[in-house]
Amino acid sequence: MPQKPAKPHGNTKFTQEKRDEYLSHLRRGNLKFEAARKVGVSYRTIERRRADDDEFRADESRALSEAREGVEKVLRDMAMEGDLGAIKLWLTAHDRSTYGEKKQVEIDATPEALSLGQAEALARVAELQTELAKRTARLAEDELPVLDLPSEEVG
Repeated sequence: MPQKPAKPHGNTKFTQEKRDEYLSHLRRGNLKFEAARKVGVSYRTIERRRADDDEFRADESRALSEAREGVEKVLRDMAMEGDLGAIKLWLTAHDRSTYGEKKQVEIDATPEALSLGQAEALARVAELQTELAKRTARLAEDELPVLDLPSEEVG
């Protein structure tokens, strides 16, 4: 894992003052690339600093969390005032098990499927992945769009 650099980055405009200003822009809700532009540094410089500097990465994460908390407070206030869209979003974000989207999972409970052991099942999954990769490669060669449609049966 990257550590804080032993010495400051050379040849950069991203001074401590610019760093603090950048973090301040994030706390106020600016996106990372917007904050970089506002302090006069390239977004690539920000990316490099984030990759190299654990302390900066943690400070940036905290600044973004503070911005989200501000937005979350507004959302909560709107929900408390009866805004149905805000209510739905608030409940979904805070209790996905009750208010989140429910997904159906189909399980193949045929005797053939149930009789597979773990090793056989893993081998079958590997076969299916290989076949999918081959088909995707063939489609790419033909330059046809790949359609991701649900299938009823794989076999």
